[in-house]
Amino acid sequence: MRVLVFAAVLAALSAGAAVAAGSLEVVPEAPVGTTEVKIAKMKFATPEVRIKTGSTVTWTNTEALPHNVHFKPGGSVDKEVEGPMLRANQTFSVQFNTPGTYDYICTPHPFMKGKVVVE
Repeated sequence: MRVLVFAAVLAALSAGAAVAAGSLEVVPEAPVGTTEVKIAKMKFATPEVRIKTGSTVTWTNTEALPHNVHFKPGGSVDKEVEGPMLRANQTFSVQFNTPGTYDYICTPHPFMKGKVVVE
């Protein structure tokens, strides 16, 4: 009986993790071959990137002023993803699991805009 309950709990946890990933998934470390976007001079240095489904984009803040990456729901974005405020040389990585166009901004500087196109 305990084995069955344990197996059911594991199955539920695994299913929940798969659903939680959604179209965007924050990843703790950038995998090899990630697409990089530098944040410099109050803008995303590459305002539009094109990647394959399942690829990762990593943003690196190269200035002293903190910035973040914020995806709001709508279009291809199925759930809000707001990255932490990045200080100089800190990074934030997101894996894109579904084709589409993903627009983002820097929350405190909404004039800073970018786009990830996933094919």
